[in-house]
Amino acid sequence: MNSDRVDEIAALREQKKLDRQAEVEAREAKEAEEAKSHKANMERIAKKMAKIAAGESTVVEEAPVEEPVVEKPVVKPKPAPKKKAAVKKPTAKAKGKSRGRPKGSTNKK
Repeated sequence: MNSDRVDEIAALREQKKLDRQAEVEAREAKEAEEAKSHKANMERIAKKMAKIAAGESTVVEEAPVEEPVVEKPVVKPKPAPKKKAAVKKPTAKAKGKSRGRPKGSTNKK
């Protein structure tokens, strides 16, 4: 093996190590973000459970707002007059030249 090839292999190995390290760091950052989000959710749930235990209502009830319904008259579009489509007559297919020897012939001399 020549020295250029050895240098290329060493450089690739070093790059793989760096890539794996970057993947580990990215995964750890993602897991930390998920843990932070999970902790915030658990704190929110704990607050709700404390309110329920204290007898407070956790659901905010609002009076439904009724909007007046305005009905619009429905106008049906008039159908366009139908046009008759031109009928094409089927054309007879032209037979091509037969290939090979005709049936029953032996073509022997």
